[in-house]
Amino acid sequence: MSFSIAYSDWALLLCPILGAVYAFAFYYKDKKTSELPLFLRWLAATLRFVVVTLLVFLFLAPLIRSSKNIVEKPIIIIAQDNSASIIAGKDSGFYKHQLPQDWEKEISDLSSKYDVRIMSFGEEPKDTMNYRYDEKETDISSLFQEISQRYYGKNLGAIILSSDGIYNKGYNPIYAARQFNCSIFTVALGDTTIKTDAVVTKVDNNPTAFLGNSFPLLITIDATKLQGKSSTLSVIEVKDGKEETLFNKPVSVNSQVFHQSIPVQLNATSPGLKHYVAKLSPVEGEENLVNNRKDVYIRVLDQKQKVLIISNPHPDVAAIAECINTSDGFEAQTFTPDKFTGEVNKYSLVIFNQVPSTMGANNYQLIASSQKLGIPIIYILGSQSDIQTFNKLNEGCKISSQGNNASDAEPSISKDFSLFTLNDDSRSYFSQLPALASPFGNYISSPSLNVLCYQRIQGVTTNYPLIAFNLSGTEKSCIIAGEGIFRWRLKDYADHKNNHFFDELINKIVQYLAVKEDKNFFRIHSPNSFKEDEPIEMDADLYNPSYQLVNDPEVSMVIINNDGKNFTYTFNRTSNAYHLNAGQLQTGTYHYTAQVKQGTQVYTSSGEFTVTPVQVEATNTVANHQLLYQLAKEHGGKMIFPNQLSELTKLIGSKDDIKPVIYTHTSYSPLIDLKWVFFLLLLLVSAEWFIRKWSGTY
Repeated sequence: MSFSIAYSDWALLLCPILGAVYAFAFYYKDKKTSELPLFLRWLAATLRFVVVTLLVFLFLAPLIRSSKNIVEKPIIIIAQDNSASIIAGKDSGFYKHQLPQDWEKEISDLSSKYDVRIMSFGEEPKDTMNYRYDEKETDISSLFQEISQRYYGKNLGAIILSSDGIYNKGYNPIYAARQFNCSIFTVALGDTTIKTDAVVTKVDNNPTAFLGNSFPLLITIDATKLQGKSSTLSVIEVKDGKEETLFNKPVSVNSQVFHQSIPVQLNATSPGLKHYVAKLSPVEGEENLVNNRKDVYIRVLDQKQKVLIISNPHPDVAAIAECINTSDGFEAQTFTPDKFTGEVNKYSLVIFNQVPSTMGANNYQLIASSQKLGIPIIYILGSQSDIQTFNKLNEGCKISSQGNNASDAEPSISKDFSLFTLNDDSRSYFSQLPALASPFGNYISSPSLNVLCYQRIQGVTTNYPLIAFNLSGTEKSCIIAGEGIFRWRLKDYADHKNNHFFDELINKIVQYLAVKEDKNFFRIHSPNSFKEDEPIEMDADLYNPSYQLVNDPEVSMVIINNDGKNFTYTFNRTSNAYHLNAGQLQTGTYHYTAQVKQGTQVYTSSGEFTVTPVQVEATNTVANHQLLYQLAKEHGGKMIFPNQLSELTKLIGSKDDIKPVIYTHTSYSPLIDLKWVFFLLLLLVSAEWFIRKWSGTY
């Protein structure tokens, strides 16, 4: 412990000097104390000297510096695989009952020396080990990503991965683990024995087809240890609880490890949601019949809507077009500004990328025609945009531009946006996206503009729109006030190894603009399909006769499954609409009817959706111990088996790099904050007062 002041050390000399001067001046010619015994007079003067010296010292704002050593134990992470493939073999009883007990003992032993953190994983990491083995997918890479983010900069000693090594989601764990410098130990679960089995490994198909067309299924079959035997592949349509066989083909297994892909063409004869089953007949000796079938759901649409893109070659257009072309019900066609000669009324949406432009043809007439026909438009503004001409279009936003300069504008999500719903993860992810190059200038927005996200420039959120929607009468438009949105797609893939965020954003923008306006006062927004491991979430809008959103009345919904069983729900209110989370439902086709009463009028809305099974865990049940061995070898660990758990404490203890880390924490606090300083001053002042009072000088 030591003192420090913000002034020169010479300032410390003032403390005793001022204390001595004050005490001398007070007592030297004080007639009241002149008759005191010399000892008491000197004692009172000394007390006054000490008090004044301390007070002057405190005026210098001295700080106390103290240092404290903090010992951080090595963090040991134990991650248990909770996927269904773990108990697919004969040892399911051991993994449910004995393994939890063994882990409990080992965790207790490790906790005496290390900071032990437990996790489990399957579809996503969790901070628990429940040994239910009910996860439908296995993503080891997301586990490593979570550990990396959570324990970055910490004293991470080792990761213990207890798994069968099977992953069917995310990317290769070998690459995902190379970001770690710590040891990785693996506990090899599951059975590596190749089983006698025939499997419908996967069915490749488009989620949508169009009425009157044929559409393909590519069915992949694998078989092991069934050489010389045969099965039959069937494709069955399930309709109203009845099954109709559409395709049959004998399959002869001619090798011990058999693989074949079989193409199947089906016809779309009626619109709606179709349920198909690709199924292999059982073969004698098979140990697993669960993976002999795959369920496929395909929505047959009446027609595909077309989206026209007018742009010179640009990465933004490529990213948006690819997203549109892989979506349900939309098809993008791209033309340069001088090449389009078609009829714009054939399109449900037009995207003008930096058109009108300062370079070459500006297609002002095409824009005017689109506006006159009431075709929704997306304007993407950039370095080549003719801002003055754009301002004349009266699209709810005008920009007083300053030449062709641009600002780096990051997106800041608007809390009041309600035209469509983005999930919480997507809304929070906007803050991590790179900036767009937005036209520099002053933005003036009309009341008709509904902003999805604002521009954040140099860390300050402005009221300038970055992505906004304008509704003028029945005409809808969208403004993306910046170029470089393709970087959002790259960022999405870099962070998540997929484009789910970007695809969701573009698809919802396109769907809102291109889907024909629903004039109903009550509307339900629901995806066509859900996975069995995700919640059923829907949104609802209710409009009053003035077409203003309201959410005062209660909205109820009845969901009916294939067996005619009813499930009743009530929507929750959001800011000005409704939202329902019905939880997870079993696989199958469901019909729903929602109802709301507004005044004396009762509105209803009906629809259907499917819950598709996640069957990947049953497809491959052969443990991949080679992957676990390689993980441990690359990171200085060791692969062990469940009956060797007790060796982990010794193995970890033998690692020289798994040691506690000592941090020295230095802190500063004002001396005047110490209570004993107050009481010391009080004691000194009281002692002087007592001497003077006792001697009669007061």
